[in-house]
Amino acid sequence: MQSLALHATHAVPERDDGPAGTGRIVHDDQLTWIVTPPVIEPGRAHPLVVVLHGAGRQDEMIVRGLQREREHRGTIFVVPRSLGPTWDLIAGGEGVDLAFLDGVLHSLYRRFRIDPARQALVGFSDGASYALAVGLSNPRLFSAVAAWAAGFLAIDANNLRPDDPKPRIFLEYGTRDQLFPFEHVALPMRDTLTRLGYPLEFRADEGGIHWPRPAFLGDALDWFLGPPAP
Repeated sequence: MQSLALHATHAVPERDDGPAGTGRIVHDDQLTWIVTPPVIEPGRAHPLVVVLHGAGRQDEMIVRGLQREREHRGTIFVVPRSLGPTWDLIAGGEGVDLAFLDGVLHSLYRRFRIDPARQALVGFSDGASYALAVGLSNPRLFSAVAAWAAGFLAIDANNLRPDDPKPRIFLEYGTRDQLFPFEHVALPMRDTLTRLGYPLEFRADEGGIHWPRPAFLGDALDWFLGPPAP
């Protein structure tokens, strides 16, 4: 298995006025979306949430959905696009998606003031598997992972230390998932994460299918950030 270690480190930006709004970082054929609050408050350390699409690359759809969230979450969102139809950990590759994410985080830490204790990954389907893999392999960076319909668990043990914290996990599946049968994927995943000692909130969407229910992203953000102020 490829290394899943991220190497970006936090830094105090020389200027605390990174651009607000929705923008992109592009490098050759790779891109990521950056979605910020309407106003970047000088001196405030913002939470960071990386949102990972499923197979087929729904990044633009996710960015549209985040326009509602950016108004009241006070959070900086990163929405990368996989180089291929899905993440290279799943398709097989040399880690180009992870290397690009590493570079994006390195850049963000120098443009925005990020709260190092409040960083999370959210993923859907293939992106859920990738979110668990990246988040649990980098527990000194990410404190939480929210995943809808993760298909497998891969952890880079070579990047873990005995005193590493255990990221908390929000895990949800539809009980009628047509790709990942609930009894054969969801329940074993729940049991494995519990056995490994991760703080886990497990939810079953009764009658739900593989496509995420509309409220999942908002519920995941509430779980990680707390409900937004009225």
